[in-house]
Amino acid sequence: MRGRVGVAATSWGGSSVAAVMTTVDGGKVRWEVAVTEFDLAVVAAAAEAELRAAGTPERAEHEKAYLKSAVEHAGTPVPVIRQLAKRIRREHGGLDAAVTFTLATELWAGPLHERRMLAVVLLGSGADTMVPSDLIRLEPLLRDSRTWALVDGLAGDVAATIVLHHATDSTVDEVLRRWGCDDDFWVRRASLLAHLKSLGSKGDFEGWERFCGLADAMLDEREFFVRKAIGWVLREAGKHRPEAVVDFVAPRVSRISGVTIREAVRYLGPVDRDALMSAYRNS
Repeated sequence: MRGRVGVAATSWGGSSVAAVMTTVDGGKVRWEVAVTEFDLAVVAAAAEAELRAAGTPERAEHEKAYLKSAVEHAGTPVPVIRQLAKRIRREHGGLDAAVTFTLATELWAGPLHERRMLAVVLLGSGADTMVPSDLIRLEPLLRDSRTWALVDGLAGDVAATIVLHHATDSTVDEVLRRWGCDDDFWVRRASLLAHLKSLGSKGDFEGWERFCGLADAMLDEREFFVRKAIGWVLREAGKHRPEAVVDFVAPRVSRISGVTIREAVRYLGPVDRDALMSAYRNS
């Protein structure tokens, strides 16, 4: 028989922790640890201190210039950010989707690019448990990103994982179609990249018609990051459904951009690839 026989409380790495002593079959005793309160500011501040310590001024200057960024950079390597995200998840129990979003928002509020990168990685590592309505939670971060370095993780990893698991959900469909008509080209890019996993090797190709509709509506755009996103998703789709990619591209060769078609044909067979490129050059 199992029953609770005692409770102890302490503070652990920015979290309030309750340790509950329980008995299990055979009379054995063990302590179960559960996070009861998360001090987001403490965790975010500690993370920022580590990010700054791991950066270099030279790298910070280079990345800020390369990304044309308006926020501060610490110059922290991406592998360091990923390792820190793993450690935060390991050391702080109870990081469900709701807590992860709240912590991500706290990190995002800081003026440091790497804090936002850490938020993206944390959200990505917890995206498998997210639900369609979490796309709405993700939207304010997307709108405030203003760079592919943040948008691509939020859209191509976090949103794409949600779409992978819920491709035909009505909320997913409504949100992605709304994003696809947005005035902000980063949000439009996100509507496309959110299909990367469901139309790629991990998915079952659900949402292809929706992607085609969105892509067709944006095909005449001159914005590089939109053109690249269309091609990127077509490239991934072409790895296991090349005939679908051919059927999309072939009647649109006179409208499609070079950036898009070069990505789209990358994994097609040589006959289809050469035929589409020839038609594009002669259009």
